[in-house]
Amino acid sequence: MTLLTIENISKRYGPVQALKDISLEVQAGSRTAVVGPSGSGKTTLLRIIAGFEQADIGRVTLDGDVLADGPAAVPAHKRGIGIVSQDGALFPHLSVAENIGFGFEKGAVDREQRIVDLLDMVELDRGMLARRPHQLSGGQQQRVALARAL
Repeated sequence: MTLLTIENISKRYGPVQALKDISLEVQAGSRTAVVGPSGSGKTTLLRIIAGFEQADIGRVTLDGDVLADGPAAVPAHKRGIGIVSQDGALFPHLSVAENIGFGFEKGAVDREQRIVDLLDMVELDRGMLARRPHQLSGGQQQRVALARAL
């Protein structure tokens, strides 16, 4: 069963053609790697899938739901897609707990437990919850970003 379908995606930034007529199908339960040299459009494609960018033309379908059809798109926060960028993109003014819990409803009864469960899932010590990103190693920052995406 196909989980993700990318059909004829193209994206330009002014005169630069970042993506041209990209199509891809990802089967449910599979793993797919997007590889290529610097500047080949890998990040642009992932940002279009996540909803951070809109394609000029083409369609993105996830589990049968159309997420994007050219510039018409479901907003990123309504897609249920997590993404971890190479630099982690943590909020420097927030603690580890606040970064992980950023997308959770503030008054949710189980919010604190969900944050701790995610911290455990990425195998970080609970004593790190109050730390800021600059107090973590690069690997620890990546784990916090992964926990937030999960």
